[in-house]
Amino acid sequence: MREVEAYGRQAVVRMPGDTVFLSQFPAGWRVVAAGCAPRPERPYDCLIKGA
Repeated sequence: MREVEAYGRQAVVRMPGDTVFLSQFPAGWRVVAAGCAPRPERPYDCLIKGA
């Protein structure tokens, strides 16, 4: 199952085993963080981060 949530120019895609964060740029949507795992009451812990 895949879950997608968009908040203006930001989005999160939750899939079994991975969560990916995206941002919208002039050229389109780009991944800004991947390999993310939720942490209770804290931000996600991501293996790959960028902008």
